[in-house]
Amino acid sequence: GILDSFRDTEFWYVDRGIVVDNVGDPCCSKRRTYLRQEEKWWLPCPQVPPTGLSADTRKRLQHSKDCLNQILKASMAINSSVLAEMEIPDVYFESLPK
Repeated sequence: GILDSFRDTEFWYVDRGIVVDNVGDPCCSKRRTYLRQEEKWWLPCPQVPPTGLSADTRKRLQHSKDCLNQILKASMAINSSVLAEMEIPDVYFESLPK
């Protein structure tokens, strides 16, 4: 499956709260206080080898991204359809401010 393809990868993730050696990296720096103010500071920072990712890995990641985008679109369409068909309880309308 898609998740199984993320074993033994050429890239890894580093917690943004951990002091790292990549001083010039705009994603992960040694300035913890700045990172705490940054949006989504809790997300890990992806790291790649200095030589970059192989063509095969880039192709596999792009394929995974495309598949996951299709899954996301399908699930959003299903959710929208289900929500459109749901009846809204009278209790909800009664609880709204008048």
